[in-house]
Amino acid sequence: MFNLPRFISNSFSIVFPRQSTIRRKAVDFEDKLKGQYFQPQIISIPDELDPEVPRIIFGSEHGYSQILISQVSIILNVNYSPDFQADIEKGKKYLNERVSTLFDLLELFSDVHPHFCGLATKVRLLCTGDDEAILKHVAKYFLKDEDVSGLYDLQVKRAMIESDRFFSNMTISNYRAWKMDGNPQDILSLPANLASEKGIEILGDFNDRHSFNESKDYHSSRQNAYAIIEGGLNEIVKTVTLVRG
Repeated sequence: MFNLPRFISNSFSIVFPRQSTIRRKAVDFEDKLKGQYFQPQIISIPDELDPEVPRIIFGSEHGYSQILISQVSIILNVNYSPDFQADIEKGKKYLNERVSTLFDLLELFSDVHPHFCGLATKVRLLCTGDDEAILKHVAKYFLKDEDVSGLYDLQVKRAMIESDRFFSNMTISNYRAWKMDGNPQDILSLPANLASEKGIEILGDFNDRHSFNESKDYHSSRQNAYAIIEGGLNEIVKTVTLVRG
């Protein structure tokens, strides 16, 4: 019923105390990223405004990732090429390499310790069945009531604590996608029967915020980041195996 999983994207974030003047570090960041990322885009937003809005954006030379830097976080976004989508071990190796680089950027500050880190993962399972079959499959594994009559979409969420250190959040839902020609200028009609693909989407979010919440003096670290990548991808793979049946 389901094709092999496609690991669509990952996003790794490091959250730290507010650095109001982080935009002034753009040249230092650029020097660290030379050979991997192009010159940054600097966003002209006053330092006193929303700290979560990115101030500096780097695009990778290979075109598949970018780094967004705000006053409170550094985020690596990766959209995988088809060969990486089929083999998450390639993505895991790439994440470990790039996350080390993110910590190198953070170390340009003399005394900034991360609050927590997190890995978000998107996986899609393309399905050969119809909408009802997909909804029934999700309901079978995750709901007590398997009656899906009248349902158009179904989403199941759960949050767990792993090893008394990490939050492991998982969202399972059906999805549809349509092929778009160009850049539509109007509101489009999107009939379900004309979707170019449909299936189940799994979103994972694995982070050490639980440790940050529960321990007053907690700081995340480079080693924790590697553990989060390992744990987050393991949880996703287990969930994919369960959903595929």
